[in-house]
Amino acid sequence: MNITSSLDETAALRLLESLHDGGLFIALYDQDDVIRYANVAFRNAFMREQPDPIDFATLLRSNHSAGTGASVGAIDIETYIRRALTRRRSRPYCAFQLDLIDGRRLWLTETLLPDGWLLCVATDITVLKQSEAALRNARDVALKASQTDYLTKLPNRRYGFQFLKRALDNAHVYREPLTIALLDLDHFRRINEQHGHEAGDAALRKFADMCRAELRAGDTVARVGGEEFVIIWPHTPLEFALEILRRLHRAPLHVRHDARQLDFSFTFSAGIAQALPEDTLRSLLVRADKSLYAAKASGRHAIEVSAG
Repeated sequence: MNITSSLDETAALRLLESLHDGGLFIALYDQDDVIRYANVAFRNAFMREQPDPIDFATLLRSNHSAGTGASVGAIDIETYIRRALTRRRSRPYCAFQLDLIDGRRLWLTETLLPDGWLLCVATDITVLKQSEAALRNARDVALKASQTDYLTKLPNRRYGFQFLKRALDNAHVYREPLTIALLDLDHFRRINEQHGHEAGDAALRKFADMCRAELRAGDTVARVGGEEFVIIWPHTPLEFALEILRRLHRAPLHVRHDARQLDFSFTFSAGIAQALPEDTLRSLLVRADKSLYAAKASGRHAIEVSAG
């Protein structure tokens, strides 16, 4: 189809004017990769001080020297040009993101015409990418909030048990040890009754801070109830996890806040269990919970080990 036959002279002029001064970045290269036409937006981005005519590779080198145009990243300009030329004209049509040194991001299309000329059209997608990043950040914040206990900032019950389920599945598949402990703050109701709920909250935060400070990077602690926590030790046999738990147990837990007239100490009890090959999530938690109950029944401030 001959496009000139379907456009009268006025329409063709209006179309050319709108493309020349519009927001799209447009350039037309001949079969030798020399720019034969570039609109205002393209010239402002890539050809501010470049003479006509100029070929693609020379344009890239000139922009790189001037600190304008495309961002080449950490590679040297000649490597960037070689890679660009390898991709360029390799197929009839391609589209990709192009980052500019000035921070803008373009979505660029290259269309290879039948006579060997190449039409490049780019759209500024900077605002779109910024909105996308903001949405992604908001999603990440919301996801983290849904997995975090608001008071202690530890993982919450839902995330803690999801993590434990994955750890247990991995332990079964790879035949690796896994140990967990259920912990409960002793006489927590008494703390609330004697010192107020603010004191109970302070005790929970103090305990969470101690766990964060003492546990290893690969360990996880989550708040799974009012004053109940679970510690998960992936890849860890019971004897090593028990050593860590005893170190936690010996650490002093004291809350003092002069302005709020808080000054008290507290302890915790724990039941610890290593996963067995036949364990399900429920059976492992039941064994740890029975050990915790035994620790509480023995007078509190105690650790009981599941016999398996």
